[in-house]
Amino acid sequence: MLKTKASSPAVLILAAGLGKRMRSPLPKVLHEIGGSPLLFHILRKVRDVAPDSSVAVVVGYGREQVEARVRGAEEFSRMKISFVHQTEQRGTGHAARCAMDSPWGEAVLKAKSPVLVLPGDLPLLSQELVTQMLAPFGRTDAMRLLTCALPDPTGYGRIVRRGTSGPVLRIVEEKDATEREKELREVAASIYLFQAAFMRYALQRLKNKNAQGEYYLTDLVAAAAGAKKRIDVLKWKPADDLRGVNDPWELALAGRLLNERTVRRVSLGGVKIIDPSNTWIDGTVRVEEGAVIHPGAILAGATVVAAGAVIGPRVVLKDVTVGKDATIKTGTVAEASVIGEKAQVGPYAHLRPESLVGEAAKIGNFVELKKARIGAHTSVAHLSYLGDAEVGRDVNIGCGFVTCNFDGRIIDGKRKHRTIIEDEVFMGSDCQTVAPVRVGRGAYVASGSTITEDVESEALAIARCRQVNKPGVARRLRGK
Repeated sequence: MLKTKASSPAVLILAAGLGKRMRSPLPKVLHEIGGSPLLFHILRKVRDVAPDSSVAVVVGYGREQVEARVRGAEEFSRMKISFVHQTEQRGTGHAARCAMDSPWGEAVLKAKSPVLVLPGDLPLLSQELVTQMLAPFGRTDAMRLLTCALPDPTGYGRIVRRGTSGPVLRIVEEKDATEREKELREVAASIYLFQAAFMRYALQRLKNKNAQGEYYLTDLVAAAAGAKKRIDVLKWKPADDLRGVNDPWELALAGRLLNERTVRRVSLGGVKIIDPSNTWIDGTVRVEEGAVIHPGAILAGATVVAAGAVIGPRVVLKDVTVGKDATIKTGTVAEASVIGEKAQVGPYAHLRPESLVGEAAKIGNFVELKKARIGAHTSVAHLSYLGDAEVGRDVNIGCGFVTCNFDGRIIDGKRKHRTIIEDEVFMGSDCQTVAPVRVGRGAYVASGSTITEDVESEALAIARCRQVNKPGVARRLRGK
């Protein structure tokens, strides 16, 4: 069949629904799987396949939230995205008409662009599916329809054909279907490509005589068939690509499938994943070849794991950069931090945002960092808290060390105060520094000291009460 010359496509994303079954005040398309809102997964596929397309997102419930999230995402900043407000939700056909009646729609009609319609709640769409839907039209085609055969078609609109395999006549929604029609297994996936002029014409003539009293976009199929216009059908076999999200359970199922795909991709990239079924990796995470990930690990956000790094069991990392050959041990939790090459962190360490662990440094069990920079080859072995601190190279921090970074005062407009510990300091066990304070290079701080004043380089600081032994007093106390 002769194909029309491809023009730049337009993409219409339907994202106005409340999503009552989600039982949440959050707009449905902003619910997340794989570390991103449902809508973002759709936008990425459009960006990757047709980066120059003109995109309209129909918004309704929570439109301010939806628009803010999309506009605030740097990854979509180069896309041509418009927002169309559907003031009341009267069905998918009404949403599409709002778009086609908008300035965006007028521009699409003028450019004679084909219009790809995508729902905002199908996060598992593949790039190949979008590519095939955007293939050039045949000269007589009014639209392209995506269908899929499902073993259980419950909840989907059924494809009604002339005979068993003849031309498509219409789509019947389940609430309007007869018992015989409900037995049909070929379903519509709410994905279409329309000739713009036909789409605008048919939308203006939609009726809402159905069980829900809504204007159905699916009725454009019957309009095309009734006008003897050709409907191109793309049959899609991977049913999971078309899994929609309508409630928290479906969100969880979609999230699991997406995670399986991500973990498989990461594993095939040369990463040793000990237990794929018990590992969660967001699609935004990057793991380099040669890394090892143990069971129960959760890698989220913009996390990057370098080659040779080992992520231990039940480690949770969000927006964390892990250096080459670093080891993150069991139960460690870190967010928005950087861990240097060959560093060791954990077990059961906690890195709060804006922490940095230097090359070959050691952060041991039950150590918490917050806005702390730890120099190379420094050891914070166990049971310590360092907040708003800068620690140099080759420092030894003894067990039970605490930076006292908040005393209720505001100094230079800041409520939290910094501790600076320079290179090669030896900090004894059970010490505290009351910030703001500086411990100079090479200084020693005796165990049990509370440091309230600066310590000069190479000095020994002792800040504790003098020990007094009283012979025989213990015996008298036991007697009492």
